[in-house]
Amino acid sequence: MDIRGARRGIRRDDGAAAVEFALIAPVLFMLIFGIIQFGLAWSQKEIFVQAAREGARFAAVACEKSTCDAGEVADRVEEAAVGYALSATPVVNPNPGCSVANTSDTVTVSWNQQFSISLPFVPPLNTTAPIEAVFRCER
Repeated sequence: MDIRGARRGIRRDDGAAAVEFALIAPVLFMLIFGIIQFGLAWSQKEIFVQAAREGARFAAVACEKSTCDAGEVADRVEEAAVGYALSATPVVNPNPGCSVANTSDTVTVSWNQQFSISLPFVPPLNTTAPIEAVFRCER
């Protein structure tokens, strides 16, 4: 082998792309899975907000002080969030709903929901977000 052949062997880049990919792959996968996990958590949050709106709407429109209680509103919220577990019982304010006498009042359904975002190579991120819906009484 002559000197030119030895120099050609030293300059070859075989495997450089594989090494570069091996270095950047963990960061790339964490970014991709992070986007997916954040999207799933955001979707769950929107489902819980919509469930809170359903409970507040029920409390504002269908509840009367004598016939409705916070348990019925919480049941409506849980039915609307089917497939997802609430981490706390929804709080209805005023409890149980709107009064017949005053239609300018509002009814609020709220709770603090726990979310978990898990990424590869990183411990799970647990966070709590407030979920709230406010409706004006319709009577």
